[in-house]
Amino acid sequence: MKKIYTIALLLQLCAAAAYAQKSDSTASRKARSFAIDSAAYNFYNFAKNKSFFTATMPDGFNTLSLGHQLTKGRFMPYQESSKTNDTYFATEGKTTLSDVALWGSLVYHKIREDSTRWAHQTRNNTTAPLYYGSERNVNYERSVYQFNAMAQRNMIGKNLPLALGIDYRIGDHYSTNDPRAKLNDYQFNMQASLGYHLSKRLLLGLGFRYGYGEERTDIAYKNKQNETNTDQPQYITHLINGYGDPEMKPINRVFHNKQSRKGMDTYLNYEAPSFGTFSWSGSYLKETQNFLNKFPDITYKDFFNDYYLTSYKFDLAWKKKLSKYQLLLIANYSNLDGEDFSYKVSANNYLYNREQWGIKAVLSKPGKTSFNYVLELRKDGEERQDGSKANILSYSAIKPGLGFGFNRQLPGNQSFGMNVKGVYSKNINDQFVVPIINEGPFTKTVIYNDYLYNTADYFSGTVQADYTFPTFRQIQTGIKLGFTYNEATQFKSLDRAVATLPGNQRFSTNLSLNFYF
Repeated sequence: MKKIYTIALLLQLCAAAAYAQKSDSTASRKARSFAIDSAAYNFYNFAKNKSFFTATMPDGFNTLSLGHQLTKGRFMPYQESSKTNDTYFATEGKTTLSDVALWGSLVYHKIREDSTRWAHQTRNNTTAPLYYGSERNVNYERSVYQFNAMAQRNMIGKNLPLALGIDYRIGDHYSTNDPRAKLNDYQFNMQASLGYHLSKRLLLGLGFRYGYGEERTDIAYKNKQNETNTDQPQYITHLINGYGDPEMKPINRVFHNKQSRKGMDTYLNYEAPSFGTFSWSGSYLKETQNFLNKFPDITYKDFFNDYYLTSYKFDLAWKKKLSKYQLLLIANYSNLDGEDFSYKVSANNYLYNREQWGIKAVLSKPGKTSFNYVLELRKDGEERQDGSKANILSYSAIKPGLGFGFNRQLPGNQSFGMNVKGVYSKNINDQFVVPIINEGPFTKTVIYNDYLYNTADYFSGTVQADYTFPTFRQIQTGIKLGFTYNEATQFKSLDRAVATLPGNQRFSTNLSLNFYF
């Protein structure tokens, strides 16, 4: 009941932020036009969840969306679901009240997963070394609530902008067939920053982040015979601890993962009529996760693992208005390092690294028919090591992409638009070290499948169509339909006994009803 009250309160706060801006038909058309202006909307997304930039976000962009997304196909990591239905509700809004810039959002997802294997996880902490899993396909139902809010105000005249932000997540997850997992998670994060104008055009800032959370996992069986049924080993629950074949866990399958994090941010914002707007942010975050064994035994006692994460992230954006166009350049870099301390071996056993960078150029031309052109280049890399198994697996891929979109204004304040985008992923480097003596069910399925999936070359294409029309004089209503298709063009060869191979295709469709006010 307490959780229901919390969700109701968050909904009311978000609605207050969204509706604070007085709506009229002009404002709703402006909000809709902003949503289809690719350069402006990408800059808005750059500022989201960075409270230091709250005041730079435009007032009057208030939206509400109801939608459903279906994702299906076997070109995927082995622990993903082969079919996912996601019904969602999302709302967000920006306004300024009494010199205080306010932004808020609320998102709810109701997710149904078919055929998930070897992963009793919340999907919110996939780099962690410790979780339960089983060979059998299970179906999952998930409910996830996410609330975000930010506020910013100048403390002395037009200087010393103080900004505060919070985000709060609640997740409930359970599988509907044996082994029956029940997982709960919550995350609460806060950020604060203070800026100083060195000049009218140059603003610098420093920020602090703090957060905590918890994940709880409990595995049970409706049919008790399945717990230790060696004739049907796919039912047996295993404790994955690292990145290698796990051990069976026939009893006492409960653990809690308590998390805490803190970090620092740096910011810069420069604006000049001839130069445009240049914004930069950098963040450093340190996180600790403690996996508590709720049924201590001789092997693990009170703790399974400690897991330490260190992340660096840098983002920059440059927006400039040209004679007939608006140009936006975005660049980002992130690096995440993880290492555990395993109480079973009294040493570090598992290492994780993910490194990503990207650059993106967006050129928008406004008008009765507006056009958007997108050019991007990204690089993704990941590495996992398991010391006790001597496993080392890594990959690195380069991903160029092109996009084009248009939106045509129609009579009666109606509009129609389309967007297309294509991305090609090319594997450029990888490492595969798995001693053949370690081949077990987890290695032959999860590890081999994911190596082939991550090192595959593939093409991804997206098409979206959007039709909007006025309703209730003050609201623009839009119907959006999207389709994304991924197809592998080449897999690496692997001279091993692979139990399952990734498929060649995966697609998703999305239908949403959107309101702009």
